[in-house]
Amino acid sequence: MTNSKSEKSTGTVASASAVVKTAGAVSVSSQAPAPRSTKQMLPIAPKKGLKYPEKDLSFFRTNIEKSKEEALEELRMLRERLEDLTSSENNEDSAIYSMHMAEQGSEAVEKEKTYAQIQRIQDYLRKLDESLARIEDKTYGICRMCGILINKERLLAVPITTLSASYKIHQRCPEDGVDRIVAKNPDALK
Repeated sequence: MTNSKSEKSTGTVASASAVVKTAGAVSVSSQAPAPRSTKQMLPIAPKKGLKYPEKDLSFFRTNIEKSKEEALEELRMLRERLEDLTSSENNEDSAIYSMHMAEQGSEAVEKEKTYAQIQRIQDYLRKLDESLARIEDKTYGICRMCGILINKERLLAVPITTLSASYKIHQRCPEDGVDRIVAKNPDALK
């Protein structure tokens, strides 16, 4: 018999009476439904020799560096905006007549939104740096869940992605090992 808590944590849906332990291994009798494949739930290593050629990696590096420059420029502008909001607040504190409470609230909201945008861009820049590191070690463009090559169009649109479109949409690896975007309901595309 196994602990039901450990069954839940591994995603096994078999009942406790249907699971039998033998020499450290767990087998499921035919009465219980088959458990989900752990291959779909755990990151796997790419197939041996599976990687994008150096020419493609160079193209992806250029795309990521361009995205990084744009993000750094946006970060610079947001920091300037935050400085402007802060300095205008300091200037108005020294004025004879203080700002109306509603205006103070609006400025506080604007500052909070700017802080959130700065945090989002800093996270994006960190992920871009991680992508550049994956290019250096030749693992860029390999799905961390399926071990297949991520579609080039997806990598250009979302350069920080680590999941194939197939896995992102369907939550399972494609059976044929080819990343393609296919709707869950093919009739939805008509």
